[in-house]
Amino acid sequence: MDFIKKINKEEIKLHGLKKITKYMLLFMATSIIGWIYEEILFLIQFGKETNRGFFYGPYLPVYGVGAILVTNVLKKYKKNPILIFILSMFLAGFLEWLVGFMVYEIWDKRLWDYEGEFLNIDRFVCLKSAISFGFCGILIIYFLEPIINNFTYRISKKHDVIINIIIPIILIIDLLFVLIYRYPI
Repeated sequence: MDFIKKINKEEIKLHGLKKITKYMLLFMATSIIGWIYEEILFLIQFGKETNRGFFYGPYLPVYGVGAILVTNVLKKYKKNPILIFILSMFLAGFLEWLVGFMVYEIWDKRLWDYEGEFLNIDRFVCLKSAISFGFCGILIIYFLEPIINNFTYRISKKHDVIINIIIPIILIIDLLFVLIYRYPI
C-alpha cells in the first residue's frame, strides 16, 4: 500500500516519446485486463469460455480507448473520486454505446447485448455496465495510470521505441485479419 501512496505522491510528468509509450502501455494493459474481465464474467455467467473480442488477440481495444479517454479527461479531477466515478460512468458508457452502435451499423452484429438489463440504452449499454465503468475509472486514475507512468519513466529510450513499434504492428496485423476473415466490410 505504501508503494501506491508513493506513486500517487510523486506526480511524474512525461513528454514526447515517453508520453506515447505511457499511452501504448495503458492502452494494452487495460485492453488485456478488459478481455480477462469479460472472459471471467462470461465463464461465470454461461459456464463456457469464448473469445469475447472483436479481434483475434486476447484484448478488447474499447477498454484501452476508454482508459485513455478517462485518463485524459478526468485526471484533473483526481482530488474528487466521486466525480471521477460518476464521469467515468458517463464517458465509458457513451463509448460503449458508440462502439456497439457503430459495429451494429457497419456489420449488423451485436458483440454484446444488454436486452432485459435495467436502464439499457439501445441494448448497447446499461446501468450495471456503467457502474462497473465508474469503478474502472477509479482504478485507472488512482492505481493503474500512476504505476504505468512510473514504469514508463524508468525504462530506456530503446524500450520506448520497441514498445511504440511492436504494439501498433500487432494491432494492425490483427485488425487486417479481422477485416479480411472475420468481419469483412
